[in-house]
Amino acid sequence: MTRLARFLPAAACLAAALAVPAVPAAPVQVPAQAASAAAQPPLPAPSDSAAGAASLPQPTLPRAALLRELLARSPALAEARALQGAAAAQGDALRAGSQEFTAQAQLQQRNVDEPPDNGRYDEWQLLLSRPLRLPSQARADASLAGALGQSSQAALQVARRGLQEQLLQAWFDAQLARADAASALAHAQLLRSQAEAVRKRLALGDASRLEFDQIDAEQARAESAWLLARGRADSLLAALQARWPLLAADPLLRGDPDSAPSLRVPRLDDAALRQRLLEHSALMAQARGALRQAQALADQASAARTPQPTLGAYLGSERGGRERIVGLQLQVPFGGAARQARERSALAELDAAQWRLHEVQAQVLQRAEELRVQAAAQADAAHALRLALQRQQLAAARTLRAWSLGEAGIEQWLLAQRNLLDVQRQALQARFDAARSAALLRLQAGLLETGVAAPPAAAR
Repeated sequence: MTRLARFLPAAACLAAALAVPAVPAAPVQVPAQAASAAAQPPLPAPSDSAAGAASLPQPTLPRAALLRELLARSPALAEARALQGAAAAQGDALRAGSQEFTAQAQLQQRNVDEPPDNGRYDEWQLLLSRPLRLPSQARADASLAGALGQSSQAALQVARRGLQEQLLQAWFDAQLARADAASALAHAQLLRSQAEAVRKRLALGDASRLEFDQIDAEQARAESAWLLARGRADSLLAALQARWPLLAADPLLRGDPDSAPSLRVPRLDDAALRQRLLEHSALMAQARGALRQAQALADQASAARTPQPTLGAYLGSERGGRERIVGLQLQVPFGGAARQARERSALAELDAAQWRLHEVQAQVLQRAEELRVQAAAQADAAHALRLALQRQQLAAARTLRAWSLGEAGIEQWLLAQRNLLDVQRQALQARFDAARSAALLRLQAGLLETGVAAPPAAAR
């Protein structure tokens, strides 16, 4: 009877450890030490700390409707759109040109002392003039206007892409923190139930005080680990609430359940992926816009070496109206060394912009290659850790059975359970890391847009 009483609680725990629930169990009561965290949505608690690999939380992407609304409300994108409007207005001014009509009026009084024209005469002169824009200068101004529009559009793309990357990073961090907290909570629950079983056995004289002290200490450690994990999850959720409240309000951060294909490494060959990266990179678009702007400025400086003539017409009256004057006026400045120096400066800026484009291209491809290799390695690690989790789960269950039969000590089961929890956390980390890297790579290649549309079949 004593042996049976010792075996029953451990057997019940063995059955719980072998069970792999299809869905998370109902949330458990929050311990008194964590009452301050009760205001947050309860974490799902599986019935044991060794949930199977298939039931580990899956990373998801935020829902498309939330993303669209977030982007519409973003101050950074609103600023970029305002600057885009400013660039459009600057382009209109360049196309219209700065050559304006200038009117001049002159009044004078002439005194003649010698006859026969002696006397005092009122005289006046009106002049209307305007600089002439040469065709080469008009073409250079129109080119610069287009370059400004392209640069402002690229700046909007950079702001949008940067916001999307920040959002994905925060989203995956918050999801992983909640999953880790759920794992720590399940482990604390299991130890709490086992400690209660050992307490009852101790009261019946079927367990030693050492066994109870060991499991009681391990339970306290597990409770502390859960509180730390819950605190991290709460802090990340609070940060998400402060920055993107619409995302934080998504129930349990579940996101879009159909986004799994968008969290896999793209199956494009190297040439196709490289081409997509160069075509869809926001940084490359910005560098191309800067190059076009530098080219337009160089064209402007080259055209400015030919001075702009100013043509005017004037009308005058002299000797009190006895003489009428009508004429044309032409002013042509002589270009000096300053114009040549400005052209050399613009050409040097153009050369620098070309080199910057090459550097940005190298950086974009380097970052993409890092993400591609990293995502593939993390996906392989997640697969290996899924197998390790299954084996460690089986080892923990066998150790529990050996403890229930008196063939192993409680410290062996506690060690096996701790190792199981570590493998589970590593599996979660690898799963979310692989999803994050693949999502960022797809985002850079234009395979993951705001609408979270499914990528082309060839890219899956």
